Amino acid sequence: MLQLREEFLLPKNVISSISTYIVALVNNLQSLIEQKAALCHSDAVGNAFASTSATNSTKKYLDIDAINNTINEVCCAVEAVTRNEYQFQQFCEENFSYRPPKQIVLSDPGEATELAYFIPIDETIKSVLHNNYVIDQILDNVKQQRQKVFGDEDLMFSFRDGDYGSRIDDDSLLVQLYIDDIGLTNPIGAKKDMHKMSMIYFTMEDVPDQYRSQFEHIHLVGICTSRTLKVKPLKKFMMHCFHVPQCGRSSPRVETLADNLAAHQIGGFQSSFSTGYVCRRCFLKHADLHLPMIHIRPDTRTSTYHDDLVRRITSNLNGTSIMGVVGKSLLSDLDGFHPTMSLPADLMHDYLEGVCPRVIISLLKEASALRLITYFRIQERMEQFAYGHFDSRDKPPPILVKHLQNDKIAASASQKWCLFRLFPLIFADIVDKLPSFIVYKQLREIVDIVFSVPFRKAWLPTLRDLSFAFQYSMIKHFPRQVVPKVHFCTEYDQVINDYGPAIKQWSMRYESYHYYFKKIALRSNNYKNTPKSLATRYRLKQAFSNFRMTQLNHSDQAIRIQKVKNNLFSNEMKYVIINHFGNIDMSKDLVQCQKFRHENVEYCRFGIYIISLANLTEAPEFVQVINVIKLTHKWWLLVDVLTTVGYDDKLCAWEIRSMDQFRILDPYSMKYYLKGLDVYEIDNSTFVTFTARLTSY
Repeated sequence: MLQLREEFLLPKNVISSISTYIVALVNNLQSLIEQKAALCHSDAVGNAFASTSATNSTKKYLDIDAINNTINEVCCAVEAVTRNEYQFQQFCEENFSYRPPKQIVLSDPGEATELAYFIPIDETIKSVLHNNYVIDQILDNVKQQRQKVFGDEDLMFSFRDGDYGSRIDDDSLLVQLYIDDIGLTNPIGAKKDMHKMSMIYFTMEDVPDQYRSQFEHIHLVGICTSRTLKVKPLKKFMMHCFHVPQCGRSSPRVETLADNLAAHQIGGFQSSFSTGYVCRRCFLKHADLHLPMIHIRPDTRTSTYHDDLVRRITSNLNGTSIMGVVGKSLLSDLDGFHPTMSLPADLMHDYLEGVCPRVIISLLKEASALRLITYFRIQERMEQFAYGHFDSRDKPPPILVKHLQNDKIAASASQKWCLFRLFPLIFADIVDKLPSFIVYKQLREIVDIVFSVPFRKAWLPTLRDLSFAFQYSMIKHFPRQVVPKVHFCTEYDQVINDYGPAIKQWSMRYESYHYYFKKIALRSNNYKNTPKSLATRYRLKQAFSNFRMTQLNHSDQAIRIQKVKNNLFSNEMKYVIINHFGNIDMSKDLVQCQKFRHENVEYCRFGIYIISLANLTEAPEFVQVINVIKLTHKWWLLVDVLTTVGYDDKLCAWEIRSMDQFRILDPYSMKYYLKGLDVYEIDNSTFVTFTARLTSY
């Protein structure tokens, strides 16, 4: 264990799993030995060991040769599995239904071999839906959404509720496809370089919202080197990867997600965003980016006109682009796909990686220019800010002087999101002194709307007006930061109208899933045929996951369970507990835990949660979990019902106040709005902040 920990640097949870399996192996070995035990009469042992009893008795005895043979059989079985990769995969095929990834030869005869690997979507979907609980959860989620929309047609839950999604059947399965490039670095050896891989993933959109963030619901479809995608015809590879089996009465419309560059390459649009027609949804030129949208209205691209442009380019021997279109889409032969309707916008790249960090950098530079704060104090302020339990997972790194000089924040998308949300709290003493703070407030209100699910169609006109006002403010205050992504943000009212809630099509979790393959490549240190290695390792992981049936795992998990002490609760809390459970001995009948996870929602002590919305104003009603207690076989939440004072426009946060109103809540029957929130204290007042507009349904 010491070698595993200190030489191979395995984490504690991995070492614990290894020790658990060793104990299980010893227990199985013990069972095998007991099966080898023979029964014989006591007089067969000999007179020296004869029983003094008049009756014959039976005893178990073990033959030393039988023990050695049993141990040798176990050792041979273990060695046979781990002797080489081929035998290991054969063992997985026999016991875990493992199937190797399929191989495609993309190169022409006589050329250097170019290979790609894919996992058929239909096989993955069948393996996932083999779990009856998964099927029930998905069908129940779709049924509930359809019932809510039938009762209130203003609601939008998924792609089905957009204009394009209304054309598919309710009993069809919604499948999202995502394509992106990742860089894998070989740190040593002759091939020390960055290996670029093109990854294609898919997920099922109908998975309940609280489970969508789990990696096990993202599945690999295909993988090949990026240079192959650039120089080889992709029709054969793409048609294999993007083949979606029929679900329901008809095949679902293909919904392909990608960042802007990949989406333009897939759709047959120009890949440059610094000149010409930069938008795949309208005919906006780069030269017109600084013109207010309230004065210009670029024509929207239609499928008919786009097809006409493709025909003109195809018939043109020069092959030059026309109005931003460079040719036929890579997926044009795929049923249900069209470049103008099957490539939705991506919140992560347009907002979290686009306009949000640009606005933050611009505001901080303006604050420095007005002598409100220095670059050094900005770094110091971010280092000293106390992030809450939930936000600390995405704690952004400090903004250094070089970041401000280069107009670039070095952080991940989730860290930029956290910084954008907490910006008014971190710099609460200066934000209201910035003349351009109106830009942040407009953008924050837009983000709150576009990140909402369910979404209301009545919000679309408000979103359009806010987007146009934000673009005008950017032109006025930060003209150097007006890039194509600022224009993309003005189109989200139409994007949501066509595709449903925008957050259902964002690529955040797909981007996070890249880390798994980067880690596998680094630890395996095998760069001879990287696509095959990664596809094989993923397929093995998928086989184990299906064997364990972990999808939509609804088992509860309590962390740090301990006994309850009588002095833990105040008199008001004791009154609430006794009133709910009756006359019990708290120190004997109750236990507590630090965290409790139910249906992938973590209830943490002192975390803030939304339990309902006010009837008229739809203001959120908050509770703070004081303790998580268990009586007999069920967990309960002891909460403090907080008073919602109101929304603070300066801090973009809800002010809350504790009135010591305690209640016992059942986590199994609570309605899900958002996961846990942190509380922050500013000027002797407490606030919570989140990016979403909630609505009653």
